[in-house]
Amino acid sequence: MKRILVVLSGLLLSGGVLAENKGLYSDTKVLRGTVISVGRVDPTENIGTGNYFDINYSSVAVNFGAATKKFGDTPIRPSTISLSPADGERVNNVYAGIGFSRIFQFQLGYGNHGDVLRLRSDFNFRAVSDFLARKSTPKDRLLLADRLTFSISVERYNDDDEEIFDNATWGVGLLF
Repeated sequence: MKRILVVLSGLLLSGGVLAENKGLYSDTKVLRGTVISVGRVDPTENIGTGNYFDINYSSVAVNFGAATKKFGDTPIRPSTISLSPADGERVNNVYAGIGFSRIFQFQLGYGNHGDVLRLRSDFNFRAVSDFLARKSTPKDRLLLADRLTFSISVERYNDDDEEIFDNATWGVGLLF
C-alpha cells in the first residue's frame, strides 16, 4: 500500500516537470486531453451488468483519472435477487499511470475497495487518422464527431477479498 502511494505521488510530481519542457513532445502528433465517458461494467461475479462514469486526462506519457462504478442493479433483473456481496455496491477509484497517449494506458489506482491495476484504452477516429497522417488537428477545430471517443478498460483488484470487483468496462465519451 505504501509503495503504491509512493509510486502514484512520484507520477504526479513527474507529470508537472515534464509539462514545463515544451520542446520535449513538440514533434509528437497525438491529441492530449480529458475524456469524460459513461458505459457498462461487466464484473467477473454473476451479478449482471452495471454502469460507470469516468474522467481521464492523458498527455503523451502520463495519465490520471477518477471513476465511479455501480455493480448490478440492471433494469431487466428484479432487484429482489441478490447473487453476490458485490451486487448493488458502488466503487470509487482514482488512478495515475503511464502509457502512450490515450491509446494504451497502464494505471495504478486506489479507492474504497483497496488498490487496483487498470489497463485502459480510449480511441477515436480523429486521433487515429492524425497519428497515421503525422499531423495534428488543433483542438478548437475539432467537431463533435471528432471528439466522440470509445473507452475500454480491464481492472484487477489486488486484495483477494476484493476480487469480486474485478471487471471490464466499455463505453462512449467525449474528448475535451
